[in-house]
Amino acid sequence: MAPNTIRLAAAQMGATHRSDPRSKTLDRMLKLLDNAASQGAEVVLFPEIAFTTFFPRYLINDSDGLADWFEHGDVTKSENAGSLFDNARELGVDISVGFAEAADNGERFNSSIYYHAKSGSTLSKYRKIHLPGDFEPFADPEATNQLEKRYFKPGDLGFEAFRVPDLAGGSQPIMGMMICNDRRWTEAWRVLGLQGVEVVLCGYNTAGFAPDLWGSDKNADPKEAEETAVFHHKLVMQHGSYTNATYSVSAARCGVDDGKYSLIGGSCIAGPEGNILAEAKTVEDEIVIADCDLSLCRQGKTRTFDFARHRRIEHYKRISEQTGVVEPPKLGEAAPNGNVTNGNGTHEVVAHRAPAKKIRVLICNPNATKSMTENCVKMVEPTLPPDVEVVGFTSPPPAPSAIEGNFDNIMSAAAAARAIISVQQREGYDAILVACYSDHALIRMLREEFDVPVIGIMEASLFAARTLGARFGIVATSKRSQVMHADSVRHYGMDGFCAGIESCDLGVLDLERKPREQVLGIMQETAKRLTAKGAEVLTLGCAGMTDMKRAVEEAVGDQVRVVDGVVAGVHHLVGVVRLGGKTAKSGMYASSATGRKLRGQDYI
Repeated sequence: MAPNTIRLAAAQMGATHRSDPRSKTLDRMLKLLDNAASQGAEVVLFPEIAFTTFFPRYLINDSDGLADWFEHGDVTKSENAGSLFDNARELGVDISVGFAEAADNGERFNSSIYYHAKSGSTLSKYRKIHLPGDFEPFADPEATNQLEKRYFKPGDLGFEAFRVPDLAGGSQPIMGMMICNDRRWTEAWRVLGLQGVEVVLCGYNTAGFAPDLWGSDKNADPKEAEETAVFHHKLVMQHGSYTNATYSVSAARCGVDDGKYSLIGGSCIAGPEGNILAEAKTVEDEIVIADCDLSLCRQGKTRTFDFARHRRIEHYKRISEQTGVVEPPKLGEAAPNGNVTNGNGTHEVVAHRAPAKKIRVLICNPNATKSMTENCVKMVEPTLPPDVEVVGFTSPPPAPSAIEGNFDNIMSAAAAARAIISVQQREGYDAILVACYSDHALIRMLREEFDVPVIGIMEASLFAARTLGARFGIVATSKRSQVMHADSVRHYGMDGFCAGIESCDLGVLDLERKPREQVLGIMQETAKRLTAKGAEVLTLGCAGMTDMKRAVEEAVGDQVRVVDGVVAGVHHLVGVVRLGGKTAKSGMYASSATGRKLRGQDYI
């Protein structure tokens, strides 16, 4: 073989049933690895979620049962998977394998790793970014579901290429990973291509016939549908390989699981010219293998796809600034850039400016109750202008499920802050709203850490209330929150404008768990007591009350205003962002990150 050549293999896996014990599946993987090694393979790729059947097709409500499908801790040393990595090390064969990852912070990801046999170490980890499917299952019990959005978070590690030692004559080839649906997104390939990638590894589980999932004809011929799915798979692998001048290896989990769910085969190895070098002949366990001369990547990288000479990034802004489709205007309507499309198809230039970038606000729920986050997002979205987007964030464990005292406050702030730091560094939201009705510790923590504007829903609601009336009242949940709200009002310097704070004698979770009519009745009576004390504006004293505003308004009549802190907070932040506002860093909100690092505590 040429000095820059490596022998790559895809370990395709056939049907894996829900009832199959882990040991049976692992034994199959070990045999495939031995088979590939006997043929001289130096790198073997296993499929997505290789150690089990594709469980995201099932609705699993039992948390303990769900946990059994995931790998916890170091997958290379786990009881369920460790022997695969031990065998790889003995054979001196590198492997890349997909699995369901339960991360140490409580989040779950659809992940893959690259294991380097000679050093016995994990060189790289990737977490699937483009999660397909839905959160809720289809109503039709016969439909094939795809519930990855329910069980996994979108990956947070990006598309990072990495070098691998001891391969291809010591040239340290550049590799990258993606998982299943990622291969359909040109952006994923291009990010790896911009790092000079020479081998892309992609494991997948792709349905053969799933009309509900695809939005296609339910009466279509299943065999033809499967052929189309295989065509689409090869199309994106060949296109991605060609347009980034890289080899690619794809490994399928295929066959018919549980006698019902068909998955396509089509495992293949494509070259940098887009040609298929080797492909699977079955939908069973099978090794697909090819010799890949990495020097052949140079032609595409230095001529047709010489990015440095040919790319024109000034025209690509939409790719990074826009998610959904924004259609051009109809004839005679003004376009976002100020141009008017005339009936003859020409454009009258009124003004030339780039389409406005969306203002993105992160709504952070510091407690661990996801339904509260979802309600906040649901209630605020109808009030948003087209250039504003909100994204919900729920604090991971060990955050408490509700915040009803100082202990909950501090515990939730610590858990949320650690998670939000990486989220904000990756996503760069324009503003952050802390969706807890209190003077929550997280507010000042985030103001220290970031320069984007941050506010809590209590403070935002009080600003709105002072604008709309002379005296405000707060509908509180419990007796303790009633006292805490009074302290916060004094801290904000607004006690002179407060007509009263009344408790509903409810816990935060009671807002969801008790009968809704009972909760609404209690809130309405509490609101009436506040208006009797002279409150002209009422604020809802808990993020969990956000969808109960209408009931309170009905109780107090149309002369009293009711403010939801989530809506008030989002629009307050949007206004500050439009003003170009940033958090001041010369005093109290100067970041303490440098000090933590000097103390050796940058892990915080």
